[in-house]
Amino acid sequence: MATPQQNLSANLDLLRAVAVASVVLDHLAISAWNNYGFQNLGRFGGIVFLVHTSLVLMASLERMDLPACSNLALTLAFWTRRFFRIYPLAVLCVVIVAVFHVPDVPIPYHWIGVNAFLSNLALIQNLTSSPLILAPFWTLPLEVQMYLILPFVYFWVRGGRYRSIALWVFFVTLVCVFGGIAVMRPFSIMLFTPCFTGGILAYDLARKRRGFQLPVWIWPVGILFILATFRPYDAGPFSERYLQCWGLSLAVGLLYPFVAEARANWFYKGCHWVAEHSYGIYLSHAIVLWIVFSQMHAFSFWIRIPVLIAGVLGIPAILYVWFEKPLIQVGVRAANRVLNPSSADEVQLAVR
Repeated sequence: MATPQQNLSANLDLLRAVAVASVVLDHLAISAWNNYGFQNLGRFGGIVFLVHTSLVLMASLERMDLPACSNLALTLAFWTRRFFRIYPLAVLCVVIVAVFHVPDVPIPYHWIGVNAFLSNLALIQNLTSSPLILAPFWTLPLEVQMYLILPFVYFWVRGGRYRSIALWVFFVTLVCVFGGIAVMRPFSIMLFTPCFTGGILAYDLARKRRGFQLPVWIWPVGILFILATFRPYDAGPFSERYLQCWGLSLAVGLLYPFVAEARANWFYKGCHWVAEHSYGIYLSHAIVLWIVFSQMHAFSFWIRIPVLIAGVLGIPAILYVWFEKPLIQVGVRAANRVLNPSSADEVQLAVR
């Protein structure tokens, strides 16, 4: 098992790779074969992203905590890093979709309006009840709103043992009591707080767990088992899946801390590459699918498939090197100055 202080985890790389692959396969089935049956597979990927993100960012807050001169500095530095991590690529994607009239397949492109466009740029679509410019954007407002509260959750969890368990119970109870409000889009973040808390629980248990660990193979088998119980081939309404989403998040959060950490090999190195470029894959794959199955419909299968593979993997690689990583580093440098201005030049923090 990877401790929170470690920057790399083969187990977490596998989890994130499975998440992004699930989303891509769902949208591939829709674009290539007009098959909506795998919508739950895509939802599985989105929920796993939420669990993975909160787990990794809790560990990130712990690493940033050491050089931080105050809790306020830690909070502001965390928000600074997250801004440079999530917004630049999201804004680029929104602009590309609007300029080139990329449809949210299979729905034909239509201009969503100035207010909705600005909401997508700001990643507040749920708060303004605006349409999504592309389907993958449904998780991004939830993540942004989670960033706002996560430092305060970290301060509370940091102060005692197993507080994350009480936090998960609290959020589930909150949603059950205020369920009528939570289903309204401006308050939809409430429905997914138990999902984020699954990652917080995993972080909390991982930093305290000692002794016996389950074999390495339990982790991939466990992920596949959780996926199977989530019924990936199901296109039923998302509104009927919230309890399953909470159970999925809790299962992942409880399993991760108790499994031995996998050793790096060719498979996990591949997972690490996918995980590192997953944000670019997540945002750009819908555009690639539109190019391959709509704009290139006159080309043969043997031409479109290499273009599909090259686009899904190559474009995120280019974006990461020339766009994402430089801006991530800008965010890290800015955050370091906020963390401890007197030693900003000496502070070195790992880039997630």
